[in-house]
Amino acid sequence: MNYQQFEKTLPEYEKDLKEAKKKFDKLSKQYKKCRSAYQAEMMYDDLTILNEDISELQMIVKELRQQKKLAEIDVY
Repeated sequence: MNYQQFEKTLPEYEKDLKEAKKKFDKLSKQYKKCRSAYQAEMMYDDLTILNEDISELQMIVKELRQQKKLAEIDVY
């Protein structure tokens, strides 16, 4: 089997994903309370980047979980 190589382990990526989601939620709340257009634009940019990071981490976690399942199947 040809598995894609990742820099971290599954639990590390899951932790990163959890932290990114927490940070996104916190920034979303701040975004709703911001008063200036400039501040809103800066936060929107940060939220967009965080959202992309979360999507990427979700794909990595999904891939690693699939690899783990395949590896367990290969053992039997």
